[in-house]
Amino acid sequence: MKLSIRTKLLAALGVDLLLMLVLGSFALHQMSTMNQKADFVVNQTILSIDLVNAMNDIILNYRTRQMEYILNAAPADKQRIEKELLDLEQRMDDMFRRYNASYQPDQTERAVFEQVQKDWERYVHLTHTQFIPANRNSNTGNVHPSFGRLSPLYGSLQTNIQKVREQSQARAEAARVSVETAYATSRFVIVSETFLTLVVSAVIGLTLSGNIARRIRTLRDATVAVAQGDLDQRVALRGSDELVLLANNFNLMVASLRQQRVLLEERNAELSASLEAQRKLMDDLVQRKQAEEAAHRAQAAAEAASHAKSMFLATMSHELRTPLNAILGYVQLLHLEAHMRGRSEMLPDLERIRSAGKHLLTIISNILDFSKIEQGKMNVEINPFSVDTVAREVIGIIDPLARNRKNTLNLVCPPDAGMMQSDAGKVRQILFNLLSNAVKFTEEGTVTLTVERERHPDGDWVQFSVADTGIGIAPEQMAHLFQPFYQVHQNRSRNYGGTGLGLALSRQLCRLLGGDIRVTSEVGRGSVFTVRLPACIDAAHTADVRLDFAHSAHYGIPDEYRITTTSSLHTTTSISA
Repeated sequence: MKLSIRTKLLAALGVDLLLMLVLGSFALHQMSTMNQKADFVVNQTILSIDLVNAMNDIILNYRTRQMEYILNAAPADKQRIEKELLDLEQRMDDMFRRYNASYQPDQTERAVFEQVQKDWERYVHLTHTQFIPANRNSNTGNVHPSFGRLSPLYGSLQTNIQKVREQSQARAEAARVSVETAYATSRFVIVSETFLTLVVSAVIGLTLSGNIARRIRTLRDATVAVAQGDLDQRVALRGSDELVLLANNFNLMVASLRQQRVLLEERNAELSASLEAQRKLMDDLVQRKQAEEAAHRAQAAAEAASHAKSMFLATMSHELRTPLNAILGYVQLLHLEAHMRGRSEMLPDLERIRSAGKHLLTIISNILDFSKIEQGKMNVEINPFSVDTVAREVIGIIDPLARNRKNTLNLVCPPDAGMMQSDAGKVRQILFNLLSNAVKFTEEGTVTLTVERERHPDGDWVQFSVADTGIGIAPEQMAHLFQPFYQVHQNRSRNYGGTGLGLALSRQLCRLLGGDIRVTSEVGRGSVFTVRLPACIDAAHTADVRLDFAHSAHYGIPDEYRITTTSSLHTTTSISA
């Protein structure tokens, strides 16, 4: 019986599919078994560990609140701490209910957990019946004996919680070993059956392919000869499958080629010239297409990198600010405690820690604000406010910094400065950044804030100019002035500090409010930063600007607002703020 190649291949495929079906069924069964083990780990042991860890955190927090209750003398603080203790007790009760409802421990774990629950109930009872009444009216800050009597019970709670955690981890380890055993068994069976499938497939494939390859080789030799110019070739194969039909068609094709060769040779010369021209045109098109694709890929990579950087800055700034706020809070508590106990020698060091923490918090907040602007998530609160009031508030904040640098700080604000319909907080932040930069790079000089109102038929504009007599900026550094994390005077970073975000953030905030910043500067004579903002903006404008920031990573300075350098500074008649 003569079979076609298609029938032979289908038969071989059927055998392979049957073997793979058996293999897949076994693998599916083993995966189901491992999934059940994994579900037990996730739904039982991991849940138990998480609940035990949460209970341990509640116990630690409860103990900490008791210490704070002793140290805080104010009745309001004691009432607050009592409320926090009640909240922790409620949370612990919820943890007990969740543990009993969701977890199925063995007899040993159940006994230890019940002991934890009894110790906790007794601990809470003693807190409300002995500890709180004994310390509620105490304002000495000394540890009452009632607190010491709770220590053994607290130690018992810690010990039993640790036992429950260790038992849960032991069950998790046993479940893990069971999963590994099931995995090893599955791997052995799957590898064995896969090897059997490969052997059977190899035998069938080699037998079938040997016959087909031998006949194809005959066709290949004939095609090679024809390709080399021998059009007298003929192929004779035995059988009735597709290869015989292919050989007959090959013979017909060779005969046709012999007839067409003469015509092809005649037209070859004509086509050669045309093909050469088309080849050159195609090469040009391919090169242009490749260049366009490279440009698109570079643009996509740049946008992805900018987005990843913004997300990283936003996440890290938020994550850093949370523990820093806690540090500042504890420093404040230590400062209060040192003041109450008369430990005045500790106050300067604590004040230095608090000042450094506030400075670091300001830097982190600037990074977070900058990343929010890039992602189009910066909120704008538009309200009317007095221009003169905002200017004088910022001058009042900067004045101590200016005095430390022995600078004279001036404010020039005309009576007709009027009101603005904008975001007062962001205007204040822009002026603070510019004035603090001016004071930082000026020593024993003058820093002047000038406010001007420009009246136009289509709407008024308010211009804020910050002029200093500091070290100035070189012309070659002006192009990078508003780039984020770029410091113009990098070789003097030890003297001036900073992150290089102040000007970049100020420029983005100005654009968010419908304006921009320009600067003129001369090395050795100082700089003038000019902020020009519309006196009245609406929410629709700020929404459009936020959308533009979210889709653009360009930090260059636009041509219409180009930075320039001048040979001399603008001089104004100033009055003392």
